[in-house]
Amino acid sequence: RFRCPSCRHEVVLDRHGVYGLQRNLLVENIIDIYKQESARPLHAKAEQHLMCEEHEDERINIYCLRCEAPTCSLCKVFGAHKDCEVAPLPAVYQRQKSELSDGIAMLVAGNDRIQAIITQMEEICRTIEDNGRRQKQHLGLRFDSLYSILEERKKELLQSIAREQEAKVQRVRGLIRQYGDHLEASSKLVESAIQAMEEPQMAVYLQ
Repeated sequence: RFRCPSCRHEVVLDRHGVYGLQRNLLVENIIDIYKQESARPLHAKAEQHLMCEEHEDERINIYCLRCEAPTCSLCKVFGAHKDCEVAPLPAVYQRQKSELSDGIAMLVAGNDRIQAIITQMEEICRTIEDNGRRQKQHLGLRFDSLYSILEERKKELLQSIAREQEAKVQRVRGLIRQYGDHLEASSKLVESAIQAMEEPQMAVYLQ
């Protein structure tokens, strides 16, 4: 009579002894892994292995999928991982290395795509800058031409204004001279009339 290390229920052995107990395939698989590890050639055994902290004589040879931690067979059978799902360490190692390799390949491919996008963006920037320079040059030439046309037109308008101004001034000055002559004649006439008014002799006044 003893307690099961997995379920802690009391078990009574019959006449068949331990052979009458129900088979535990997981434990048998762990034992098979342990036997395979023990049967590896000497040159392979020379490879350094991590040992279990709880069971110092046991190598870490399985991986707890729930706790996501490497452990040993005894930890699965009697220890902290007895209720957890485990897998052989080499299988998990190869799977995770394969996943890591795939992740690295995806990152490298992503980096290549990003670099291609950056190169394309840089080319777009250069195209935009070249187009901007050409547009500025074209705009400068158009404005230079427009400035030249405006300057010529300005000169023509100034000359026209100057000619019109001179003509008007000459016309007004001609009128001034004309009215000046009339004023002078009128003044002489007034002076003669005043002198006549002052003449005391009637005969002389009526001549």
